[in-house]
Amino acid sequence: METREEKNKKIQQEIIREERTKKAKHIIKIVSSILITIFLILGYGIFIGAKYVMVNEHKVVSHTLPNSFNGLKVVQISDLLYNSFNKKDLDNLKNKVNELNPDIIVFTGNMIKKNYVLTKEDIKILEDFFLNLNAKIKKFATIGEFDDDSFYLIMETSNFTVLSNSEELLYNKDIEPIRIIGIDTNKINLTLKDNPYYSICLLSNPDKIKEIKKNVNCNLAISGSTLGGEIRIPFTEEGIFDNHEYYKSYYKIDNTKLFVSNGIGNNLNIRLFNRPSLNFFRINKY
Repeated sequence: METREEKNKKIQQEIIREERTKKAKHIIKIVSSILITIFLILGYGIFIGAKYVMVNEHKVVSHTLPNSFNGLKVVQISDLLYNSFNKKDLDNLKNKVNELNPDIIVFTGNMIKKNYVLTKEDIKILEDFFLNLNAKIKKFATIGEFDDDSFYLIMETSNFTVLSNSEELLYNKDIEPIRIIGIDTNKINLTLKDNPYYSICLLSNPDKIKEIKKNVNCNLAISGSTLGGEIRIPFTEEGIFDNHEYYKSYYKIDNTKLFVSNGIGNNLNIRLFNRPSLNFFRINKY
């Protein structure tokens, strides 16, 4: 027959087991909640955050803009990084661009992912995408760090004018043009004559802006490359994977307004707190 002490000991042991069981269940609930949250965040980043493109609209004012270009609408596409977007994604992107009814479309490089080799089918898909982007005045492009010789073929087939350390004077029912300058930031070699025209500079790498400004004046500089860091710290423009000097969406450098696109594609197949985006500029004289 059990003594009172033995009964009390059994009761205490049972209480301890129940407390341990409760703690274990509590820990399991916490760990399960954390894992579910992580999977939900990753799922959002992969299937939603990396796919649904937003439009960042910017109003730019400059008294040097010719009257005939007052109200100019420019859409920037950057860092497509093909192979992170499929054909359906490209069709949706094309529709989004054309709905903005731009006067000028600019592509600021990195058409494909690093070291990705395009197939003939890929080239056809990309030509179809770029060809069916509609600009009322003209389409321009400049090369990015990941682009190869296929970049020039696709752009020219798609009626884009590729500017590589070169410029084009663009007229619109007036004798005073604006100046579109494309810079190859892989090998900058600018020997352009300076002039008083309103200048829009297209570049892939924003960190080259000070070097560019030593050679040419840019009223408006439009760049890409950073992808906004792909994964951002919430409520900031700090990107976890960003190693650029100029990574925020806007900078004022002397008389130059520099806008940096978050781009369309991704290297990690995920974006968090940083949607892929188009830059949409409305440029006015006053």
